[in-house]
Amino acid sequence: MNFTVTRNDFYKTLQKVINVIPTKTTSEILYNVLLLAEGNQLKIIATDLEITQIAWTSCQINKEGSVIVPGKLLLDIIREMPEIDLTFEVDSNFKILIQSSLGEYKISGQGKTEYPSVPLVESDDKLSLKNSVLKRMIEKTIFACSTDNLRPALTGVYCQILDEEYRMVATDGHRLVRMITTDYSNPGFTTDIIVPTKALTFVARNLPEEGVQKIVLSENHILFELPGTKIYSRLIKEPYPDYERVIPADYNKEMIIDKTQFVSSVKRVSLFSNPMTYQVRLHLESTQLSIHAQDIDFGGEANESIPCQYNSEALDIAYNANYLADILRHIDSEKIRLMVEDSDGPGIIFPTEQEEKEDILMLIMPVRLNN
Repeated sequence: MNFTVTRNDFYKTLQKVINVIPTKTTSEILYNVLLLAEGNQLKIIATDLEITQIAWTSCQINKEGSVIVPGKLLLDIIREMPEIDLTFEVDSNFKILIQSSLGEYKISGQGKTEYPSVPLVESDDKLSLKNSVLKRMIEKTIFACSTDNLRPALTGVYCQILDEEYRMVATDGHRLVRMITTDYSNPGFTTDIIVPTKALTFVARNLPEEGVQKIVLSENHILFELPGTKIYSRLIKEPYPDYERVIPADYNKEMIIDKTQFVSSVKRVSLFSNPMTYQVRLHLESTQLSIHAQDIDFGGEANESIPCQYNSEALDIAYNANYLADILRHIDSEKIRLMVEDSDGPGIIFPTEQEEKEDILMLIMPVRLNN
């Protein structure tokens, strides 16, 4: 194997896949990347067995071949180089010689037979979604996913694919986001899948703003075909909870409030909350919202009041400040609408103005009020 590539092309291609390499694994081979030189193209492949990413760049190939290389070591070497040409030469024992105008570097590699194969995703189940729409939907949902591996369905984003709309739902049991776009059409094809958050993070990172994203589905995998890279991910094959059951159908109590003021106040007051619960207490009145937190163990306490519009009798309700602030940060409008029924029911948060062809709803569960 022998090829020549510019440092910048190689570095950018390697950077695309490097984060797929797991930080900890019992399979040492997964700490490596596979370099594959054929035609006039260099492919770099990384996998953690759940997600596989392939990126490629053009290069001058003198002799086709493949080799497995320690991924992070390779990145560290290339990162410190200026923009120069690099020649990779691999002998029959998979010893790698990297030559440049600065000098030469030797690394031990392995044959590709040791490396996991790329998933085969061949299916007629294909769909397209605008890059800007998909990226926005990912960014608005993945923060609400669970990190509890004992509940695997909640560690991914639930995607409902309908004839004329695309839905993404995420929840960890404490908060929930449901986002719908009608800027989508694929008549005759409906399904629902759960995509791991790690895969969606990689997709959002590689998505350009312009263009259309092509997605291919098979029984167990999803394939995102992006410019210069492909991302394969195993689907989470678990039943997703009936999320619609926890979203109240009717709301009578409504508060409208400035988002920036609300977020800032919650952040300040929560500094005085109990570090175990992060509870902040909201007292809703017709023209004013009072926010209170107290840590009895250390004697800390804070109270703030900010203007609002509220249409019902006074109400006390408490939330986890971290979950509340997280939700508010992901609302784009200057003002938000909070809908509640009582102190024990969920709070539903909407932007006061929805984007065109978009419907976003965020739900937060209350915490027990401290007396």
